[in-house]
Amino acid sequence: MQFVSSQHVKEGMCVAEDVRDPQGRTLIARGQRLGLHHIERLRKFHIEALFIDPRNGEAVVKPTKSELREECEKALQASFGNLQKEFKEKRVALDTAAIKAAANSLVDALMKSKNPLVTLLDVSTSSDRMMQHSVNAAILSTVLAIDLHVPEAMLHDMAVAMLCHDVGFIFLPDELLQKATPPVASEVAILRQHIQLGTEHLVRSEAISSVAANIVLRHHEALDGSGYPAGASGDKLPLLTRVANVVETYDSLTSPRLGIPAVLPDVALSYLLTHTGTKFAKDVVLALSKRIALYPEGIAVQLNTGEAGIVAGTLPKAPMRPTVLVQVDHRGNKLKDPMIVDLSQDTRRSIMRSAATLPELLAMRDRLEAPKPPDPVYASLG
Repeated sequence: MQFVSSQHVKEGMCVAEDVRDPQGRTLIARGQRLGLHHIERLRKFHIEALFIDPRNGEAVVKPTKSELREECEKALQASFGNLQKEFKEKRVALDTAAIKAAANSLVDALMKSKNPLVTLLDVSTSSDRMMQHSVNAAILSTVLAIDLHVPEAMLHDMAVAMLCHDVGFIFLPDELLQKATPPVASEVAILRQHIQLGTEHLVRSEAISSVAANIVLRHHEALDGSGYPAGASGDKLPLLTRVANVVETYDSLTSPRLGIPAVLPDVALSYLLTHTGTKFAKDVVLALSKRIALYPEGIAVQLNTGEAGIVAGTLPKAPMRPTVLVQVDHRGNKLKDPMIVDLSQDTRRSIMRSAATLPELLAMRDRLEAPKPPDPVYASLG
């Protein structure tokens, strides 16, 4: 079963679950093949997505690969090979032409994209953690800069900076970067040196502009002065630096790194919201909340009704209220026939908690405690 945008459905596709209007009336029954009149009905009632059975449908467009992801992958593919190889081999002499070409292609693709939702877990360009994090950060920071009306010339500085922002890790010991357990205080101090090491190298080699270099230097600084390396605060942190700080924190939290376990997107956003106005800029966090899929496809969620299931898809208009395939009832019993619940339409239900898998979620369903918030020291490390 696949969750497909109404814009991508075609005649002959087979409907996997009943399509209902907001009042619960069936518009298209399960098992029907779509005709032109069905597609017109979808538009008339503003149904934005539906479930399609790929076994009986024809040429189903997979919803798991967003327009944004495809555009970014295509943009990066041509110029990314050299850059990816250099990160993997820890080369000190970076190919500045490759970096700028990748950044330019990325900015062009993002400015053309009409898909307002970003699922960083889907952006796949490398199995290397530092490379993957750099790409994630470049994509999301550029998207947020666009939303915040940053001039186009500065978007290129943003993309270049975030592709290079963690290059300083190249100069740190492999045994520290590859630890399986979280770093202790002395190791945290060493890891934080990556900022100055990276900035100095980039400036010395004339690889990036002064604007981009300032972003690299300040991407771990916080509004309240609690960041590093300089403890800069307030007006000393321009908008692009504030964007970089929010994006760096979010992607670091949601990615396993430096022996620190990842948290789910909703936990990461909750951390950012808790510290909005102190560590993080309110306008940037708000822009982020509108751009990320808070509950990515495949994540297990428990509803306020006690029911539990798997996220099947998310519509751009409602990033915090996905469609859920409910598999467990309020008593904890597995449903013989799983039920589709579109939280963007069903306002009676809401998500109470999430987990990486359904068994993990069910194991904690009777616990009342909220997820443990991230450690601020580790949240600012990555």
